[in-house]
Amino acid sequence: MVHDVLVVGAGPAGISAAIAAAEHGSRVLLLERMQTPALKFLISGSGQCNLSHAGPIAEFMEHFGGGEKKGDSGRFLRPALFGFSNADLAAFCAERGLDLEESANGKLFPITRRSRDVVDLFLSEARRLGIKLQTSIRIVSVSKAVVGFELAQGSGMESDPTFQGRCLILATGGKSYPLTGSDGDGYTLAHSLGHTLVEPGPALTPVLGSMSGVGSYAPFVDCSGVSIPGTSVSVFRRGRKTAEGRGDLLFTHRGLSGPGILDLSRNIRPGDEVRVSLAPGNGGVEACAGKLLKAIETNGKRSVLRLLTGFGLSESLAGAALASLGIEGQAKAAELTRTARSALAASFAEGGDGGHAFYVANLGSWSEAMVTRGGVPLAEVNPKTMESRLVPGLFFAGELLDYDGDTGGYNIQAALSTGRLAGRQAATLVAGRLV
Repeated sequence: MVHDVLVVGAGPAGISAAIAAAEHGSRVLLLERMQTPALKFLISGSGQCNLSHAGPIAEFMEHFGGGEKKGDSGRFLRPALFGFSNADLAAFCAERGLDLEESANGKLFPITRRSRDVVDLFLSEARRLGIKLQTSIRIVSVSKAVVGFELAQGSGMESDPTFQGRCLILATGGKSYPLTGSDGDGYTLAHSLGHTLVEPGPALTPVLGSMSGVGSYAPFVDCSGVSIPGTSVSVFRRGRKTAEGRGDLLFTHRGLSGPGILDLSRNIRPGDEVRVSLAPGNGGVEACAGKLLKAIETNGKRSVLRLLTGFGLSESLAGAALASLGIEGQAKAAELTRTARSALAASFAEGGDGGHAFYVANLGSWSEAMVTRGGVPLAEVNPKTMESRLVPGLFFAGELLDYDGDTGGYNIQAALSTGRLAGRQAATLVAGRLV
């Protein structure tokens, strides 16, 4: 049987694509590698399913990285996001009996805070539209056929059936969370059809610190669980600042995490230096130096450790910072040398060259990364349709593409939006061919 539209991958992008194609009259076959579909929905938001983010959809574009130049990914995603916005998603869910609610930080969740309810909603809609879903199907090859595309699955049995469709939508995801089925198969399929690849890497992932040498994380291991709200973070490579941002930071037993780090992780590589303001709100290096000197003049008999807690540092964080800089915490503040004062001021400071320096040994693994950076180059895909510029009838959706968003629901929204655009356009193309 030749289906109108084949969709590979039943995650958020694939299910959205299948539903959109079926709404526009196509006979759709949705193929999923895992036994259970939509696992990315289930794990999102720690099981509560952070579906999207509140606010004007026009502001979403600045929350994505990827592409060859700054802003490429935002421009690329614009047609998809405006075509199916966060407001459209909320309406889609509400019309099917599941309202969304906004959390204090702008994230959108189902009002029940149950990811299973989101999965049930989308699967129920797929069944209503007559979409055929087959699970435990691993596609290992794709080829052009007389009519559209032919897919072969990979159990190794000669009797394995193949699947044929007039249009093909690849929505296999990237390589993050491989236990959900996204282990990079889609890249192989895309490459076999002539597409190139921007090397995939973990994104929205923790930064693992070096445990020895300059910028060692070792003194901060005991700070695991300590956080710094709204601090500034800068990334330096070979002495040059390459990225900066602001957000909550969390110390772990291995390195740095929290939104302020996760959102910047797409720009961090092993060997980089990450500088973090340990006492945000005290200004740049010069301002911090002045405040520190004034504090010493007023409370010079205090221990250095106690003095630093006055800058908002917890005792464990202050102790770690001092150990890292080779400063005796129990010494009197008045005994601090000019060099020591300068080092502390730099560790407290925001912006410029300020911030405490940590050397990056590595990034979190694929099983820790929330999303993947890299993938099918945006230049090889038409942003108005999600159709390949190289292979007519081939469409892409979701994380397989070279974009990655910040934490907070941006990635699932982009997956749903690109999937919906791809599904609609694939169905339109099929209808045009059949006329």
